[in-house]
Amino acid sequence: MVLCSILAAACFCCGIFFFLGDWGNAHPSSTQNPTANSSALNSDLARDLPESEACDLHSNLKGKPVEISDMTSDGDTLLSLFSLSFCDATSVKRAAESLASTIQADLGKRFLPTDEIPPGKRFSIHLDEKGEFQKATIEFDPSRLFHCEKTNETVKSWKENVVLDYKIEVISFNVQRDVTESLLAIREQRELALKLMHVFRWDIDFQGDPRKGDACKIVFERRYADDRPTGYGRILFAVYEGKRTGRKTACLFNGQYFDENGVELKRDYLRTPLNTLRITSGYGWRIHPVLNRWKFHTGVDYGAPTGTPVYAIADGTVTFQGSGEAYGLYVCVRHSNGYESRYSHLSRISVKTGQKVKQRQTVGLVGSTGRSTGPHLFFEILDNGKRLDPTKIKLIKNPRTVPAPLHDRFKSVIRTQHQVITQTVSPSGRRT
Repeated sequence: MVLCSILAAACFCCGIFFFLGDWGNAHPSSTQNPTANSSALNSDLARDLPESEACDLHSNLKGKPVEISDMTSDGDTLLSLFSLSFCDATSVKRAAESLASTIQADLGKRFLPTDEIPPGKRFSIHLDEKGEFQKATIEFDPSRLFHCEKTNETVKSWKENVVLDYKIEVISFNVQRDVTESLLAIREQRELALKLMHVFRWDIDFQGDPRKGDACKIVFERRYADDRPTGYGRILFAVYEGKRTGRKTACLFNGQYFDENGVELKRDYLRTPLNTLRITSGYGWRIHPVLNRWKFHTGVDYGAPTGTPVYAIADGTVTFQGSGEAYGLYVCVRHSNGYESRYSHLSRISVKTGQKVKQRQTVGLVGSTGRSTGPHLFFEILDNGKRLDPTKIKLIKNPRTVPAPLHDRFKSVIRTQHQVITQTVSPSGRRT
């Protein structure tokens, strides 16, 4: 998931109220890693504050309305989306239950506030100048929008039935500062930037890779309601040519994205950072073995003897190596798809900040430094600042390719899309 700076600030309180993690009082990389995801750092800095102090941080946003707009990621629920956006637990529960009830009625089957929402669904949450919930919208598919709104002291939800039309359009732009600002400059919406980042999330780190002058062309569906543009459908084909990334392509074919050579865009990740695998504590709520109180465990503990090599799960760049009160000696590695992996309680670190690492390269050795009761590795994976359950992330071992019987049809699609995307666009960067 890619969030705006307002969202990064709005998420301050989320980490404290619902996701208290195994974190020290401060994150050392917050001063040594200025390029790190701001929402992750804000959440980490606030993580161990009591609820009252967390909402005091949130009060810094007061004074003007806030709109939080993004796309869902794996594991998101209505309850998690709302709790990540505002502090009032009563309002969170009321809004999530109201919206879940409306969605359940439409689906014709049970749907709870804690049920997972498919990834890639557009949503927005609006807060007033006091930081209090006002309304929310989530799009399960383009013709099924669900709304939730606060009126006085009540919350009501409803489904909007939309009659839609789609037109295929092409845009071309050069990156100025970043992809989002560049699309806004040609009068497109942030939603299209989110969709583009979602398509290329395995190949391009949109925080660190784009450079001024990079070129991008997109063939996409623009959505219309009553002849008025109301958003975007699917990205059908995209080409990104960057100074750092090289040429990257994405073609939608049989419901998946492939590059122009027919290789699926998803890439390989090691499922575990150790050769020896013994999970001693999983992801989720637990009684902390040192603090002796309930605390949300934001990663997985792997039991292993001191000195066991710890491997990088994928190619990446070391964004921090050092020590923290809770983590002890630890290493952070940023990967090209927006993920970050963290390896903690090490006895020794074998990499340096800024160093490029390869998959299965040793980043350190298992130890028991920091807040630890014995030798083990505390391993975390973050997706744009959001901590995920490392055991449930769907990472395929080898990229799939287009099945042999479909090769000719795929080549025909690629030829057609190349013809479309190479046609001359208008000065505004748009062609219908």
